[in-house]
Amino acid sequence: MKAVITGENDKLVGVNLRDNAGAEHILDVRKRDGQITGHQQDGYPDDPSERTRAENIHVNQARRFAKYWVYRKRGYDTVPPTENPDRIIAAAIALTPLEPETAETHLGDFYQHFQSITGTADSPVEMPEGVPEQGGGTVYQKDIYIGLGDETLGTTAADLLADPKLMELVSKSVGVGGETPVGAEFVPTFKELIAEASDRDPDSLPSLSEGLLLEATSGIHVHWDDPPGEYHTQWGDQPDLGRDPAARIEIFPFEPDSITELQAQVARHLLCQIRDCYLTMGIAPPEQFRILGHGRHEATGLYASYDIYDEYFDPNAEIDTWYVENTPEGAYEHEPANKNVQTKS
Repeated sequence: MKAVITGENDKLVGVNLRDNAGAEHILDVRKRDGQITGHQQDGYPDDPSERTRAENIHVNQARRFAKYWVYRKRGYDTVPPTENPDRIIAAAIALTPLEPETAETHLGDFYQHFQSITGTADSPVEMPEGVPEQGGGTVYQKDIYIGLGDETLGTTAADLLADPKLMELVSKSVGVGGETPVGAEFVPTFKELIAEASDRDPDSLPSLSEGLLLEATSGIHVHWDDPPGEYHTQWGDQPDLGRDPAARIEIFPFEPDSITELQAQVARHLLCQIRDCYLTMGIAPPEQFRILGHGRHEATGLYASYDIYDEYFDPNAEIDTWYVENTPEGAYEHEPANKNVQTKS
């Protein structure tokens, strides 16, 4: 991917990019919500039904990347909230250091439902009629809402949470490199790094283990596909916050031995989602997120169905490419403070 911002007015940002197959795209991205209001390209049929599967992948990658590039280089909220890697990073950091009692508050219904599948607990979820609790494509979802005092972590998430020391600590905390996950002794380090990144006195911040960054979570959503292949969702309760979540957990049922094991697996799953955000744009994720496992459910379907992708969802897969060669310089740098606004005629 190669992209430049060609101009900006009060509503739109123009992006010119070349996709991984060499086709040129000219797109207009609406600043307030990321909707693409104009898209011209010279490489494929305009009618999606006339394109090959690979051609549709390249077009969709270009559209995702255009939204991301405007977000990164202009700071507008043009990436859908649950597809924004910075927000998902914030969610992973919020969940990782929670003490068991706090984790139980937010993940206890997950844990109880998974225990109910093995017959050791009663489920808090009323399953839709005819939907199996496990197998059959059933996925369990939960929304995560992030806050820091009176602030919310939106486009400033990259500036606040991009410290490499913090990312390394998150990776170790969920055992990304195969190491034993770190324990509560690292919570003070989390707090110090957050305080430094947000220019605050560490003593003024509540404990990360008590949920410094975690404002609320939703109830459990049940997501499944029927025999014809149509997807359905039974939505759980949502907190009355009037805004979008920072991330959405999407996991298949398994048998965690404890709430702490569930917490670590959910955090690792969120890191896999961050990986998916980049791969489905056609670029490499940052190195610390080049890991294997189930992330975003939609991305898992793409990896399983299209030869253009490796099977990143499979922990035992052999990976041929992370698309490093397709990743432009500065792809991970958040530069809204460096706006050089041009006016489009």
